[in-house]
Order: sequence, then structure tokens, then C-alpha cells
Amino acid sequence: MDYLTQFTTYIFTLALAAILPGPGMTGLMFKTLTHGHRNGLIMLLGLITGDIIFLLISIFLISSLTQIVPNFSFYLVMLSSIYLLYLAHNFWSFKGDLFQIKNKNSLGETFFAYKDGLLITLSNPKTISFYLAFVPAIFGASSLKEQTFYLIIITILILAIIGSLYIFFSWGLKKILRNLKIQNALLKGLSLTMCILALSMIYREFTPHLI
Repeated sequence: MDYLTQFTTYIFTLALAAILPGPGMTGLMFKTLTHGHRNGLIMLLGLITGDIIFLLISIFLISSLTQIVPNFSFYLVMLSSIYLLYLAHNFWSFKGDLFQIKNKNSLGETFFAYKDGLLITLSNPKTISFYLAFVPAIFGASSLKEQTFYLIIITILILAIIGSLYIFFSWGLKKILRNLKIQNALLKGLSLTMCILALSMIYREFTPHLI
């Protein structure tokens, strides 16, 4: 596969993965609605940081980590699934009005917005499988290292563009989401999505051992 085909495949699949609603972009939308666009942008930086971390792991560390810790991918999936289940519980049990959450715009609030974005990405099964399985399959180990700089720039640009679109269009949902019943339904739906993602990852990890 030549470089043009490799990069075209990478750009298309990354953009598609980012556009399809998942824990990361859905969380970004809620963060923007409840804490303002400033914290939404800070959370987007956290999301992008998580993606870059996984990209660098797939380029430089995945083979070494697998040799040092044979069950590395298993432990990573388990930790990610537990965190997703924790988030699912929080969304399911949330009571009240999302828009009554006060936006303090303090340094601590900024830090938590960045942390939320980073942790959601690091626990997102879709992100894990994309960078640790799909990306090496596109480029190959040697080609990945050669294209590190371009991959980082492309990844940042695509995620920044799509994340900014989510932040922008989330403001259009404010009138709809003023209805507490709609808020509750969306939160329950997001909770179920995260729960299904986590349980499906756990099932796929344990199934080979049960056969």
C-alpha cells in the first residue's frame, strides 16, 4: 500500500470514527452545554491529547509493552471498561437540570474539563481498537515510525475540526434540552451506550478463554 493510499485510508477512518457519536464527542457536547464553550474547548484538548497518546503508543511502544507485559491489551481493556461503567453509572443516576450546573471558569474547573476529555478518550474502546489495532494494520510498524510527524499533525487537525463542529452545533440543542424529560432520556441513552461498549469489550476479552 503506497503512502497516498495509507494516508487517505487513515484520514477517512479517523474522521468517520470521530464524527460518529461516541463517549468522547457526546461528553464534549454535554460539557459545552453545561459549562460553556470555553470548557468545551479545554475538554477537546484533553480528548485530542488522549488520541495522541494512543497514536504514540501504537508507533513506539506497543511491541515493547506486549513483550514486557504479555497481557497488556487485556489489562488496558479491563481498566477502560471499568471507567466506562463508572461514567455510565454517573449519567444514569444524575438528577436535576444540566443547565443549573454553575460555570465558575476557575483554574480547577479548567483542569477538570481537560481531565474529563483525557480520561474519556483513554477509556474509549473505539479509540483503543482504532489506534492499537487498526492504525498499525494500515501503515505497518516501520512505515508508522517514518510518518510520525505527519500522523500527529493530521490527527490534531481532524479532531480539532470535528470537535469544534460538535461544540458549535451543541448550542443549537439548548432549547430542546431545556425539557428535563428529554435531558433524562439522552442521559439514559448515553449511559446505556457506554455500558454496552464496556460489556462488549469485556465479553470479547473473556470469550476466547471460555471456549
